[in-house]
Amino acid sequence: MANKENTILIVDDNSNNLKVVAGVLKGEGYEFRMAKSGAQALSILEISKPDLILLDIQMPEMDGFETCKRIKQNNEFASIPIIFLTANTDAESISKAFKSGGVDFITKPFNSDELLARIATHIQLKTQKEALEYEIKTKNKFFSIISHDLKNPLTTVIGFAELLDTKFDEIDEDKIKKFIHYIHESSKFSVEILEDLLTWSRIQGGTLKSERTKCNLSSLLNSNIEGHIPQAIAKNINLKYDFDQNLPVCADENMISTVIRNLISNAIKFTPMGGEIFVSSKEKIINDIKVIETEISDTGVGMSYEQINKLFKIENNVNSKGTNNETGTGLGLVLCKEFLSQNDGEIRVESELKVGSKFIFNLAVSA
Repeated sequence: MANKENTILIVDDNSNNLKVVAGVLKGEGYEFRMAKSGAQALSILEISKPDLILLDIQMPEMDGFETCKRIKQNNEFASIPIIFLTANTDAESISKAFKSGGVDFITKPFNSDELLARIATHIQLKTQKEALEYEIKTKNKFFSIISHDLKNPLTTVIGFAELLDTKFDEIDEDKIKKFIHYIHESSKFSVEILEDLLTWSRIQGGTLKSERTKCNLSSLLNSNIEGHIPQAIAKNINLKYDFDQNLPVCADENMISTVIRNLISNAIKFTPMGGEIFVSSKEKIINDIKVIETEISDTGVGMSYEQINKLFKIENNVNSKGTNNETGTGLGLVLCKEFLSQNDGEIRVESELKVGSKFIFNLAVSA
């Protein structure tokens, strides 16, 4: 049986043909959509992206070749494999089918087993291609972090260490203290990057699994809030919180502590001087399940819809400077999502440019 998540768009102006193909797909477990014209197919694509398209050639107004060309002109749909269903078996039609962007063609009347075999093959090829592209993007992100984000703080360490080594006697005491501070902060940031990279590698290698125990989320929130008070004071940020002191969850304490630390750290990073951060946590019922929902909101720079869609994905380079030129790689949020997923939790974002952001995550209440 097919993967029930696979959806196929059938495009044919003949109602009987649509019914026959739909019957074959339904019997194999595929989801499907139907369109009776090229124009209708394009409209459906705007609201629902299928895994594969079965496309008739001979249709009024816009034939299959033109429909295929228009689909392939849109980068969002260009990767969808298109199989032509046609009674035309002449060399010219077959050539036009491939030149317009089709990956295969099946002649009418078709054999059901052949149709299903070709559909399965092209969906598998699409899946493998997407997996390979993801691996390449992930590798590129790793190289970016190593070559750029890790290089910068190390360059700072080397630069100021060299000044202290070669001109120590010429530098006044205040500058020496400042240089040592820069070296210390850059060294800490370098270690954080390396730790995140190693953690991500362990996750991908399957060697890092959550060890869940019954724990008090309040304790994790309190310790991380206290740990970030110096950074908040440095930017004159009002760090407030409101939650019960007994919030029992079943989770891996280290993983959830990492999530909280990253979210509070990011909130401070992107909140300007004199801003406000508010941490709240309370019990809720979501989809008939009792959860603890935690919200970390700020009055920071906020994000656009496009920026939000790039969060939590390592293949997207979303690192950016904080309001006080703080540095980051974006990898922390990727780890947050992965850690919450390993603890059966979820995370979402609400944000508005120049207003602020809310990062909200939930964990199931411990029995």
